[in-house]
Amino acid sequence: MKNKTLYMLLAAMMVLSMVLAACGAPATEAPAAEEPAAEAPVVEEAAPTEAPAAEAPAEEMGEAIPLTLYYMPVTRFYYPSPKEIAEGMAADLAKAGFNVQLELAGDWPTYLGLRREGKLDGLYMLGWGGDNGDPDNFLNYFFGFSSADKVGDDPAAWVKSPEAREGWYANTDVAYKLYLASINPDQAERQALYEEVEQMLHDDIARLWIAHNNTPLVFSSAVDGYVAQPVGADYFEGVTVDGSDTFVFGRGGDSVQLDPAVVTDGESFRVTGQVLEPLYQYEPGSTKPVPALAEECVANDDSTEWTCTLRQGVKFHDGTDFNADAVIFNYDRWHYTDNPYHFDSQVFEYYEYMWGGFDDASIIQSVEKIDDYTVKFVLTDSLAPFLANLAMDMFAISSPAAIEAAGADYGLPGNGAVGTGPYKFVEWVEGDSITLEANDDYWNGAPPTKNLIFKVIADDSARFLALKAGDIQGLEQAVVEDLQAAEADDALYVLTRPALNTGYLAFSYRVVEFQDPLVREAFAHAINKQGLVENFYGAYGEAATNFLPPLIWGHNDAIEDWSYDPELSRQLLAEAGYPDGLSEVHLDPNITPAE
Repeated sequence: MKNKTLYMLLAAMMVLSMVLAACGAPATEAPAAEEPAAEAPVVEEAAPTEAPAAEAPAEEMGEAIPLTLYYMPVTRFYYPSPKEIAEGMAADLAKAGFNVQLELAGDWPTYLGLRREGKLDGLYMLGWGGDNGDPDNFLNYFFGFSSADKVGDDPAAWVKSPEAREGWYANTDVAYKLYLASINPDQAERQALYEEVEQMLHDDIARLWIAHNNTPLVFSSAVDGYVAQPVGADYFEGVTVDGSDTFVFGRGGDSVQLDPAVVTDGESFRVTGQVLEPLYQYEPGSTKPVPALAEECVANDDSTEWTCTLRQGVKFHDGTDFNADAVIFNYDRWHYTDNPYHFDSQVFEYYEYMWGGFDDASIIQSVEKIDDYTVKFVLTDSLAPFLANLAMDMFAISSPAAIEAAGADYGLPGNGAVGTGPYKFVEWVEGDSITLEANDDYWNGAPPTKNLIFKVIADDSARFLALKAGDIQGLEQAVVEDLQAAEADDALYVLTRPALNTGYLAFSYRVVEFQDPLVREAFAHAINKQGLVENFYGAYGEAATNFLPPLIWGHNDAIEDWSYDPELSRQLLAEAGYPDGLSEVHLDPNITPAE
């Protein structure tokens, strides 16, 4: 792959071959798949998760479907040009014997919903931006034990079960090591465990790590004071615009929801991070947790109790008081499934995975009121990244009165969010813009810019033209050519966010063929990562060998990436039983998403 034109030509040839096949060329019939062996509860040395057992009869293969690559409907920092990158991947795959069908599965909330429900039956593009600087936030969230896995009090008996939202992948050995890392206070020992987990995921080809991106943001030269955060929502509270009381930020997609407890997408956190605050936050420009709504949190000797002194004199935007009762209201709402405000229609994913589960499965046993401005977190075990977790955007404190008034509609466009932050919610025009206004009574001083507007402009080039025209004053992510133009334009400047992110290509393990490690290895040798980086990330990207970016301790420098070798991919496919390549796959009848 030398340029985008070649990519597009190869993609067009691939589509033409599919059309010819549909017009009468005989389809290659996939051989019987091998079912994965049952997994032992825990083994200290990692064994292949999906060792083949007896061959399944052809009639048990399940429904036959086209081999599909689902691509994201919005630009994100880990995939700056998702459609074009998908077309490039499809061209690479075609050369390696994979005839993929590209599919756009709805808008961003729909795409995330289908992924959560395990209904993206094929390959799908997604990524992760770190919410704190701890490796646990990357690895445990995706590959650790869920609350349903923790049967009994003996962790050695827990078994990682396949989950819809993670593509039905399960590896008990990985999950157990992540558990050990999460409770270990020794950073050197934790680092060794994370490096080992990265090697295990690489060897198992759990996913294909594609790229890390030092995310470029482009601003008008009239803008000053924007702080690009490695973790969490960027800081807008110090932004000034020469000659204007309004800052308009252009972005590729809308927020999903403004209740941060029930979302996982960065475009939602980008907004809620200005309106709501957690007990701790991250030091500007770093991953260090520092006090926010809490003045300090102090642990006991074994770190199973954390006593937090809260900031006094702080009010929510609706005029109600921030205090210990507000903290307990929020944490109890997330923690307990029988809480009247823990609605069945909502999914509190982050709480479940960062704190180990709901109800009795949660590592937070209770949050207790000592007095009006002191709370104590009682844990069932020590948790090394406690403060880092506490500072994450989704654990920001909302007004209890606002939640009580709006019920399950809290966070939706008609209600917005009510917090203590530097900006207050004003209006959400779905698919177009979200408007915030300065909180003149903010405890840390009113922001200098009165109005903050998040404007959706889906097309990357159109967004850059809007910046040049002065319709917006800043944006995240532009195509390589526009970034080069911005660097040469005195009226603009480029600011980068450190690469605390990973774009990846995931397998749905509901597809029988993907359960074969040989097929996954064939995919691993089929994608020209370096070519994708050169064409779509430019100087800001780097090919990924780990899920953890190099910025995070625990990244395993010793891992040797899969070589780009289409011919080897074809050989591996033939060895797996697909000498004519793969264009059709089958769904495992034993894995059925819930309706």
